[in-house]
Amino acid sequence: MVVDGLVKQKYLAMIKISPNMAAKLYEPLMEFEEQPLQGVWLEEAYQVFGKWDFAVLFEADSNANALHFVGDKIRLIEGVLETYTIPLSPIKDYKNNKASTS
Repeated sequence: MVVDGLVKQKYLAMIKISPNMAAKLYEPLMEFEEQPLQGVWLEEAYQVFGKWDFAVLFEADSNANALHFVGDKIRLIEGVLETYTIPLSPIKDYKNNKASTS
């Protein structure tokens, strides 16, 4: 995706936390700025069920910046046990009812 002349890739970072640590993760997630690092833009944070506890949807202008954000910001939060970051490639925009041509 190209926005303002920058090529941005979407990522979904899945986060597993220590038991009873959910409250400690909320605060740092809520305190992140929309752009926590140069080249990274946060979109949404979710609480999820199952193997993972939280998910963060974000865009980055490079894989290196995505890894830097997850490694230096998410993984350093107290209670984070594991992360799994997924690059996303859209195949259909349901809001606009369009198939992706990428």
